[in-house]
Amino acid sequence: MNSAGEVTLEELLEAREYRADHQKELIEEYKLPLISFTINIPGPIKKTTESRIIFQAGCKAVVKKLKDAGLLLEHFETNEPNSGYESYFVVKTTERILKALMLEIESEHPLGRLFDLDVIGTDGIPISREKFGRSKRKCLVCEDEAHICGRSRKHSIEALTDKIRSIVDSYLKIGS
Repeated sequence: MNSAGEVTLEELLEAREYRADHQKELIEEYKLPLISFTINIPGPIKKTTESRIIFQAGCKAVVKKLKDAGLLLEHFETNEPNSGYESYFVVKTTERILKALMLEIESEHPLGRLFDLDVIGTDGIPISREKFGRSKRKCLVCEDEAHICGRSRKHSIEALTDKIRSIVDSYLKIGS
């Protein structure tokens, strides 16, 4: 990482590989599905004031949702690598129930559009939104599919960052 807090492509790829390996280790150890929580922050600087607020709110929302559903949290951990905040929740339930709960958070929480709540089944395969009749996530700036805008770099990092900042500011105003 350079002195400005920027993350290199190599660091991002290493972090992705670590997450995949760690998910596999947790599933093998607990024989249960898990939630892998990250946030999608555009650009080379992943750890910002906004990303910390989003991450803390997301962790709190997941714990509350699991508690309200009466589910047992077998394992919880957070990591704060330069590539961005991440957490893992291993939960004693089925992957379908877990995915349904995470979809509720993504759609109901004021910051839900910024959460990346992946549910990984005991077979190591992520459970897709589409399996639940949900469409792919929409772009923060326009109504196109987010992955299409991301791949084509349709919007500037500044436009995306400004939108994220606006969402976080609104969230803080309504009282987290």
